[in-house]
Amino acid sequence: MNLELIVILALGITSIFALFISFVFIRTNKKLLNEKNILESLIIKNSASNRLVDSLESFLEKKDNAEKKLCDSVRLVSSANTVIYLEMNKIDGSFKPVFYSSSNELNIDEFSTEYVDDKTLSIIAGSEGTYKISRKSEDDIFPKWFDSIEFENVITLPIIKGFETSGCLYIFLSNKLENNTDELLRNIWIITNLFQKTEFKENKVLFETSNEEVGSTEDKDNQTIIKTISLDENLELLKFKDKEISLSNSEYLIMKRLFDKNGEVLSYTEIENILWPNKDGINKSAMRLHIHRLRDKSKNISENLDVIKTVRGKGIFLDKSLM
Repeated sequence: MNLELIVILALGITSIFALFISFVFIRTNKKLLNEKNILESLIIKNSASNRLVDSLESFLEKKDNAEKKLCDSVRLVSSANTVIYLEMNKIDGSFKPVFYSSSNELNIDEFSTEYVDDKTLSIIAGSEGTYKISRKSEDDIFPKWFDSIEFENVITLPIIKGFETSGCLYIFLSNKLENNTDELLRNIWIITNLFQKTEFKENKVLFETSNEEVGSTEDKDNQTIIKTISLDENLELLKFKDKEISLSNSEYLIMKRLFDKNGEVLSYTEIENILWPNKDGINKSAMRLHIHRLRDKSKNISENLDVIKTVRGKGIFLDKSLM
């Protein structure tokens, strides 16, 4: 075998060995990279889980009002810079900023109310009943006071009780949303769902307490009656003693407002605003039909008590003397 052939064979063997080493290195490196990505993913998920636990503990332990606790807990679970809660006015459908949680000091009293005609972000999300994720560049639907907030993305989340929008959350994020959006929204939903259930329980306690106070001024029979009349806000049921009857969404909204009025007159104009907050397609005949059906249902389960009375030309009210 001559020298030239030996050199060629040596170079060939060296090349094959080099390729083998490269293959092993690339495969090992790829495996390490995959393991690194998996580890990073686990760390991110673990971090998100820890934030969720901390957020739940914060909400349950704090003594602030429910809306303030909601802002604090959502900011914690989402790593947001700022979270603002807007309360919906059921009469005109507007949204007013009332509570916030932020790493910066904000003068929320200077933030203007968003009205239906403004067609701004909370109005859009509130009417659609679903969340929206907006980039900072989409400023044509932002209220002007957004200029005072630092953010890259904002999540708009309507707060819905039953079928009724009661408020809205603005969640301002400094980072760009990536692949963990679904998990982020799920964790936020857990906090908002806890808020809704907690608020419902508080309202129920207040309602029962109010009933007892009013009942103490009535005779014994009326005390028994008032303690057994209730409105189930989750299932939209009107309950009397051991009976219950389901309400349509429109009937429920009217009855809820009657309870809130506590014996005062609920005007027909207010009822129109409740049923048609955007003032589109107002139907007075349909409104009268809802009232008629609600009165019939309340009679059917309350041993024929005519608790819903009419003030001609003005509106309706709950007759507390019968309750």
